[in-house]
Amino acid sequence: MALASSAVVGTPWAASAAANQPPSQPAQLELTTGGKACADGADRPYVGTRPTLTAVLRDPDGGRVSAGFEVSWTDASGVRQVLDSVQTTAKSSGSTFSWTVPAEVPAFTEVSWRVRANDGTLWGPWSSEGGSGACEFVYDTEAPAKPTVTSPEYPDDNGTWHDGVGVYGTFTVDSASEDVVSYVYSFLGGPQRRAVPEEPGGPVELSWLPQSAGRYLLDVQAVDRAGNVSASATYSFLVGEGRTPVAAWRLADAAGSSEASAEAGGRSAVAGDGVAFGAAGPARTSVPGAVVLDGSAGAYLTSGAPAVDTGGAFAVSAWVRPETADADMTAVSQGAGGAAGFGLGTAGGAWSFGVGGSVVRGGVAEAGDWAQLTGVFDPVAGTARLYVNGREAGVAENVTGASAPGDLQIGRTLSGESGNWRGALAGVRVWDRIVVGAEAAGAARRAAVSEGYWALDEAVGGGSPERDGGLPLTLGGDASIYRDDEPCDWLDPDCLPGQSPLFGAGHLLLDGEGDYAETGGRAVATGESFSVAAHVRIDGAAQDRPMTVLSVPGADNSLAEVRYSGATQQWEVGLTDANGESVTLTADAAWASPDDVHHLALVYDDEADEILLYADGQLSARASSYRPGWTAAGELQIGRSRGESGWGGHLRGAVDEVHVYAGVLSATQVAQLGAGATDV
Repeated sequence: MALASSAVVGTPWAASAAANQPPSQPAQLELTTGGKACADGADRPYVGTRPTLTAVLRDPDGGRVSAGFEVSWTDASGVRQVLDSVQTTAKSSGSTFSWTVPAEVPAFTEVSWRVRANDGTLWGPWSSEGGSGACEFVYDTEAPAKPTVTSPEYPDDNGTWHDGVGVYGTFTVDSASEDVVSYVYSFLGGPQRRAVPEEPGGPVELSWLPQSAGRYLLDVQAVDRAGNVSASATYSFLVGEGRTPVAAWRLADAAGSSEASAEAGGRSAVAGDGVAFGAAGPARTSVPGAVVLDGSAGAYLTSGAPAVDTGGAFAVSAWVRPETADADMTAVSQGAGGAAGFGLGTAGGAWSFGVGGSVVRGGVAEAGDWAQLTGVFDPVAGTARLYVNGREAGVAENVTGASAPGDLQIGRTLSGESGNWRGALAGVRVWDRIVVGAEAAGAARRAAVSEGYWALDEAVGGGSPERDGGLPLTLGGDASIYRDDEPCDWLDPDCLPGQSPLFGAGHLLLDGEGDYAETGGRAVATGESFSVAAHVRIDGAAQDRPMTVLSVPGADNSLAEVRYSGATQQWEVGLTDANGESVTLTADAAWASPDDVHHLALVYDDEADEILLYADGQLSARASSYRPGWTAAGELQIGRSRGESGWGGHLRGAVDEVHVYAGVLSATQVAQLGAGATDV
């Protein structure tokens, strides 16, 4: 090892290595112009401000180096001008050096620059030497011309309403400046987006789908290759309501009818021998009747003509109630032979919507229950979208439609193997446009109908009457209706002189020692969507114990109960399904402060399979995909709940303004009840 070391020290190249070497030539990959890569010719960058030039410089000896930058250009007289930087401060090898181009460098001129390193003794080669070439840029301070906007579908024509919701508009944006490389735009304060023309200075086409009617503004700015932004162009236009259906049948014709009269489109739908008219339509909707199809070969209705061009944008909807959930069946279709325009129905136990060769499935088809289905084909986006009960259940991408021949069919398909419909159908509609999400939700909306309202302002014969003469709330134990105009025994600990009722002239007063109120009969239809709501005040003297505000009992327990947790001072919902499985939802963000008045609402959405708890107007707890299979008598209990050991959870406090609705209350309706409305 010693001999080898001696031999190495004695070699000529080792002695040479000890001598100072010039710094390395800067690599073009480590040079930038205003943050953009070094380039020349047609690729040279354009910058809107005087750029900062950067370079990574290295020294093979590993010492400290400084930088020398040089810029050059040809002036208007054809004379080459050269400007050198003052040598920069020295830094360690491998550092980044920068220099901002001074004001002497003119705008709108092709400028070259290069850089080299100095180690204090020697200068290294220029970055442009050896065929590498110089870096170039153009300093451009002029903003491009303000763009122009035109649209054949939605012109800016001073107050005329055009086409409408669900119909795409094409907006052509252009600028007179030839160096525009992009446009930034937004519709009515929406998210800002960017569109790039095929070549600098060229126009772009924006495609936009209005979601609602009204006045819209399109704001656009042009951006040139130097990053300069033009003045904003504001384009104003009016969007009308969406076009009405091109074909529609309510299917609410009288029993014994042989055809369904047309609500739109002018063509009746002739019924086969497997169709019976006169059935009830979906409850709490504007569709009063329905047809029942028996699933046989004659279970169909046909208009005798196509309803829509399935190669363009279209939508189809229907209320459906299948008698079986495990069969593939068609509710509405158009197509013939091997040409499938669309099909709406069930497939594989799910709801389905097919366009051409694509099928989107979503949700769970439930036998015996009404559902509202809407299928939408968007040829611009290339999507087929399925809404179930107003909520998007699935979407298929890269869908291609085709103009399929064949008449519209209700209850069957002529272009596939799906079976004829077995069950009820109502409210079939077809549009020659896109139906947007808000419209799909509106088409599926069922009104919430009051099934009971107890103001709890008076007691008559041991009960408190219901507003419309329905079941009264029977008072149990020592429960009473407190009124501020009744005499008060000062020795009675439950007497609170001068204290106002929660709402109105009175409220239900419960002492927590066995008091309660109940309907004594069916008040809540638990097999369908329902909502219950009430105002409550927990007595602070009992704030540490659990108490029930509202409950719907089953045979051995409470299937649903809204309760107060004394341990956490929070509102809870306790649920028990048909199999005895229990779950608790907690309103984590809502404090159940004792001695304060709170408003609570429990909402069961059967169509969406959801349980919602609102506390003081805010959605505070939710259980999704909940299918309880409830079998309850539907009586309503106030101030107690049923458990394995019998009745318990007695409430000490006050309850007022109890409401029961068939259907789903919206957040707005819940808030209205919370504010004291007697109906919504």
